[in-house]
Amino acid sequence: MQKHYLSAERIVNIIPDALLDQLSLSDKIDYSVKKLRGKTIFKLMLYSFLSAKTISLRILEAIYNSVKFKNLFNLPKDRIKHSGIGFRLSTVNYQYFENIFTYLVRSPELNEIIFADKKILARKIDSTLVLLSSKLLAVGMDDNPGKKTLKFSVEINEGIPVNIMLFKNQPYLSEENALPVIIKQKTIKNALNIAIFDKGIQKIQSFTEFDQAGIHFISRISTHKMEVIKNLPLKEKETKTLHILADQEVAFAHEKKTREAGRHFFRLITGRTKESGEIIKFITNVNFLSAAEITDLYRSRWEIENFFKFIKQEMNFTHLLSRTENGIKVVMYMTMITAILLTLYKKANKIIGWAVAKIKFLDELETELMYGWHGEMSRVFTNRKYQLSNNINSS
Repeated sequence: MQKHYLSAERIVNIIPDALLDQLSLSDKIDYSVKKLRGKTIFKLMLYSFLSAKTISLRILEAIYNSVKFKNLFNLPKDRIKHSGIGFRLSTVNYQYFENIFTYLVRSPELNEIIFADKKILARKIDSTLVLLSSKLLAVGMDDNPGKKTLKFSVEINEGIPVNIMLFKNQPYLSEENALPVIIKQKTIKNALNIAIFDKGIQKIQSFTEFDQAGIHFISRISTHKMEVIKNLPLKEKETKTLHILADQEVAFAHEKKTREAGRHFFRLITGRTKESGEIIKFITNVNFLSAAEITDLYRSRWEIENFFKFIKQEMNFTHLLSRTENGIKVVMYMTMITAILLTLYKKANKIIGWAVAKIKFLDELETELMYGWHGEMSRVFTNRKYQLSNNINSS
């Protein structure tokens, strides 16, 4: 990570205006649209997520129609109603925002600031649920009477959301079905990736498929009949939170094949928590780290729990603004884009706390945008004054 200060303007400029215009053309999202063009929606939602304590279509309407927003982003002084914003969210192609998200995740700047020189990247993977009234939501899973459930599975890498998927069909209510989909997604290159997930996955077939696909993983595991192949030496017997009791090479008991025939061998690490004395077990196919390193990596998955708390409390992610699948995906990708930019600012400038980072980021961004706008206006009036002076002198 770079050590020098990174301004809000520089971070926002990772997504250049030229890219927004280019994607508007390639995704054809502005065809026959006069007001809420793709780039305008992007800037409206980004600014609203950063500035508003709560989000609704009426709040978006108030922000869009404000003089401050128009001046900051040099927009025409037209007005729009909240119903128009809602309609546009439901009809604008969500892939425009998905493409911006993908560009940002793969950008050289993000790699330089966050992922450069990382030999091992821990892929923290988990899901969060959003429940809304069935009268308000057109899509979703039936799990609670009168409500629809949406599942968002997210992958966090070095604090950055690098992958997100929306699940709305009933089978994906189970983590056994949802998590493997995102775990099998493409990973960041130039580093060894290790997927870390909670014990929502317990199917032996899933662990076997990950191993066959060359996906390194660490997870908690419940009771399974296992055959101990051999006990492995313990270099360290405790961590800050755990007494490590055993490190073993194991195979699931139902697999009667020989090693040559394709029997799968895993590591089973058993520990006892220092706080409660609970016995917990970890399963992994990682053989190049110590038992202590593996359990510490698993403990780092708390980062994704903090991320979910952050996007729900600071990004208003529990309020999705749209009843349609298209609109929900627009909000989903815009939330992730905003979260990435804010996380970059927080990490690069060593700011403690999301709320503090959000306030500083917005304040700095507004100052820089206003300064740039005034600078441009000053040059216009200076040139105009010079032209008028020349005209007067020449006459």
